[in-house]
Amino acid sequence: MIKRTMYLEKLEMYLNRDVVKIITGVRRCGKTTLIRQFIEELKENGIPEENIIYLNFEAMIYAYFNRASDLRDMLFEFMEQSKGHTYIFLDEVQNIEGWANVASELLNLFDCDLYVSSSNSSVFKNDFAKVLGYRYVRIDVFPLTFSEYLAITAEERIIPEGSEAQAPSKEELFMDYLRRGSMPGTYSLKDDADRTDYLSDLYNAIILKDVVQCNNLRDINHIDKIMEFILSHMGEVFSPKAVKDHVKKSGAVISVDTVYSCLDALTGAYLIYKVPRFDIKNDRVLETQEKYYICDPAMRDSVMKDEGPGIEAMLENALCLEMLQRGFNLYVGKQGQNIIDFMAMRGQDRTYLNCCETVSDRTEAKNNFGPLTRIRDNYFKMVLSMDSGTIINKGGIINYPIVDFLSEA
Repeated sequence: MIKRTMYLEKLEMYLNRDVVKIITGVRRCGKTTLIRQFIEELKENGIPEENIIYLNFEAMIYAYFNRASDLRDMLFEFMEQSKGHTYIFLDEVQNIEGWANVASELLNLFDCDLYVSSSNSSVFKNDFAKVLGYRYVRIDVFPLTFSEYLAITAEERIIPEGSEAQAPSKEELFMDYLRRGSMPGTYSLKDDADRTDYLSDLYNAIILKDVVQCNNLRDINHIDKIMEFILSHMGEVFSPKAVKDHVKKSGAVISVDTVYSCLDALTGAYLIYKVPRFDIKNDRVLETQEKYYICDPAMRDSVMKDEGPGIEAMLENALCLEMLQRGFNLYVGKQGQNIIDFMAMRGQDRTYLNCCETVSDRTEAKNNFGPLTRIRDNYFKMVLSMDSGTIINKGGIINYPIVDFLSEA
């Protein structure tokens, strides 16, 4: 277990502030562990245990606990008996319909800090922001990044004194990261078969609980076929019509609207992440031809059981998750007929990123540097590759090792 310092610092930033802290992320990415680590920090800082309330609504004891009135009665009883400022943690609160009404009452009536977590975006429905009086902050938690993988596997790489074994290179470690994946739970499993089973079971749980049940979807076969298409076209732009045509080949007929609804449900479960296109010349977001990436590349392999996508799609997937965790909004850049893998925006800042296996090949160098040199603005531009050296082309575009970029915490 590692401390996910970045997220803990965000929770500390909003400590004792009159807002609901909403922690979101795909199932089993580490939200509950993060909450427990934060609770331990509170105790270490002198907060009495009786002033901390933690409820997990996926625990068996709360399996049928889904009404806001029940939650209200229980928490009000706790609060009326508490002494001093109380810290309330509601884990997987999406299972409670009307949770925001209870949260608003707690903030208005009691001296408390309130934290909630959710494995799908349903917590943001039903005018929740208006109910809360817009007193909330959102903290998105992602699966392990490469730098976190390096931390969690550090003990595995300790070479006994006198051994002739050599430490693996950073490139070898990165390929191991892609193979083992980014879900924290897999790192307690030593066997590849066990990890595959774990990720397959997790995928099915996400589909059932956070996609189908949460959105009251009736036909799971549509979801399976849509995910099959997405996982076979990672790193590619495509239209909903292409997805519809793929499903049609299996003998089922669905509409484009149904495809959109299913894609919304899948992104709402944080199983996949949508990266829309951005017209750089006209400075506007485009509404079609997006890219989608999965929350964990190893999960993709455990589900599809095929040879997998090319290395460049895997590099894009890892880079996508890294930039999202760093707080960037991501877009696929469109400059005329040229496509930029990612345009990363944060505030007024903008960075253009292409990634590939190598730029040593002349054609690859042209395909990756060329589109960037044609963008006539002064924002930072970079090509990330598996090459170990750093070079700068004639247009001033930097080629930087992607493993170094991703390992920078």
